[in-house]
Amino acid sequence: GEGIDYYVSNCHKWMSSPRGAAIMYCPKEKLRDTVLRYPPVMSHGVDDGFFSRFLWDGCRDYAAQLSLPVILDYWNQLGPENVRSAMRCGIKSAVNILKQSWHPAMDEISLDIHDENGNDDASLLLCEAGVTIAPMSMYSTSMALVRLPDNVCGDCILDRKTSTDAKQIQDFLYHHRIEVPIKCINGVLYIRISYHIYNRMEEYERLGAAMK
Repeated sequence: GEGIDYYVSNCHKWMSSPRGAAIMYCPKEKLRDTVLRYPPVMSHGVDDGFFSRFLWDGCRDYAAQLSLPVILDYWNQLGPENVRSAMRCGIKSAVNILKQSWHPAMDEISLDIHDENGNDDASLLLCEAGVTIAPMSMYSTSMALVRLPDNVCGDCILDRKTSTDAKQIQDFLYHHRIEVPIKCINGVLYIRISYHIYNRMEEYERLGAAMK
């Protein structure tokens, strides 16, 4: 769009490319010829235009970049909106699983996985109860913060946790072959889960069981 100066992102996370691929978009020729005139690593083609000066940067393996057209074709076949919808449903299902496992007192409250906006009453109730740190409508399409079980999450007044406690739990989960960040917010520990279309609900069930 006209309001964008430049946009940079990796491709290996939500786009699911091999690591080592990234994109840079700059629609304004003036910026391409000033701020972006020279890349950090200069090699052949540095004086042959915007694309060429960023294309060659030494002895790189270009397999990741060469995979991008196939990956884009795949996402276009699935349909970006279909993917986003599946991710919104999936993250809510994951929150429901952890809520049921770690906070059974809230068992009667479940997120409506078909609510596209995340504004259903259950989302607000879980936030008010401290199970999630914010209503689902405030999260990204596919991520959420869920409070850890009461016996380990701590309390903002009586049993404040620290980033050291968060790392200990994250390392514990990693030892059990579970990779997920633990965040300490105002002395309370939360787990930051995400969902992509390759995830399975069994993975969140295993996570829930590991922390019980």
